Parts: sequence; C-alpha cells; structure tokens
Amino acid sequence: MPTQLQFRRGTAAQNNSFTGAAGEISTDTSDYASIRMHDGSTAGGIKVLPSGMICMHGAAAAPSGWLLCEGSSVSRTTYSELFATIGTTYGVGDGSTTFTLPNFQDRAPYGASTFTLGSTTAGEINGSGQNTSGTGNTGTGTTGASTTGTGTTGASTTGTGTTGSGGPTTHTLTTATFATSAKDSSTSSAVTAVSDHASHTHSIPGLSVPGLSIPGLSVPGLSIPALTVPGLTVTHPAVAVKFIIKI
Repeated sequence: MPTQLQFRRGTAAQNNSFTGAAGEISTDTSDYASIRMHDGSTAGGIKVLPSGMICMHGAAAAPSGWLLCEGSSVSRTTYSELFATIGTTYGVGDGSTTFTLPNFQDRAPYGASTFTLGSTTAGEINGSGQNTSGTGNTGTGTTGASTTGTGTTGASTTGTGTTGSGGPTTHTLTTATFATSAKDSSTSSAVTAVSDHASHTHSIPGLSVPGLSIPGLSVPGLSIPALTVPGLTVTHPAVAVKFIIKI
C-alpha cells in the first residue's frame, strides 16, 4: 500500500463546530465526504464545493454527494444544507417535508439577471428575446447621398415626363417682296425665315426606373421604402448532458 495523505475528518456536526488551523483541510464523513478549508477562526470552514453548486455531468446517474437536476422532490431533513441554500426557489415540493430540485431536462440554463432565479420561460431560452426562428423583420426608409457608381443593368426603364420652361427672348424675321398683280406694279412682302438668337433652358422632373439594378450606384436623394425580410430559422447543434447539483 503506497503512502497516503489523510486529512482530519468527522461528521457534518463535528465539522460545523471545528475551527481548525489556517489552511487546514478537513472532510465530512456524514456529508458525502465534502472537503472543507479552514482559516483558523471561522467554525465549519468553507466548503471547496459549496452546496447548491450546479454543473454538467456526462453519466446517467449522479455521483456521490450530488443529485440530478430533474425536478424531483427530496427531503428537507435529509438534504437540510441544500434546502437551506436554495429553499423553494425551484418548487415547494409537498409544501412541508420536501422541496423541489432544479429541472434541466430538455432545457438550457440562462443567466438570471432580468429574469427571476429559478424561473422558466414559455419558450424556454427564447424568453430572453433570442428567438431561433423568425417570422419576418421590417425596416424603415433610408435616404441616400450623392455618389456616382459604375455599371447599369436592369429592365423596364420609364420616365415620368419632361416639361420645358422659358424660351427665346428675341426673334429675327426675314422678308421678301413680290408682285401682287400681273396687270400693274403693285407689290407686297412676306416672312421667309425666322431665327431665334436667345438661349433657353428646360426643367426635367425626376426619372422613375422600376426594376432597375445599378451596381455601385447611389442616387442623390434616394428613398428606400420599408424592407421586409422573410422568416429565418437557425439551427444550433446540441449535446445532451446531465446537470447535477451539490448537496
């Protein structure tokens, strides 16, 4: 038999009243071999693994000193330290002699910050607002800035109308003289040409281009109507394990 290192040991009641030396380790013989660290002044010391601690376990059965987190009701007397730690947070049991353990069957834990400790949500972890299946998200309009891009592709290009305004301010008329009768020398004149000399401008309304796709192009003052995204489903791989709680 190899040499072994042994710690001071005793029942839970003996450990609870034991002060010990600073740094001394003791074990419980009646409290499922819990290990305690002592500071030399505090009776009972501090459990290395405190009652109520929850962790994942890879076997179907809980090890000694632990219980499965599967929502069962257990004795308030037998597991008095665990009852003193979690109370009826996860259920009252029969209301007098038992209390309920946490239930992590087909559930995932989430941090108790905005939710009450021990509570579950209607959609389990979806209650935190982290939905794994969406039903469509709607956005609001966005206005673009003046930027010119390259590339123009698309179909069905139609304008909404072109209207001119203004016009020439002066005209030059060219006239010619001709005879009005073959029997005498009567004459008259007529306009033979008109020339416009003043420049002018036209105001063209905005162009509407349905179905047009323009890569890299940002149109000045572009208004994008509300956007609707179809429902999105995200699948997260999961590994089934057991959750256990320290008694």
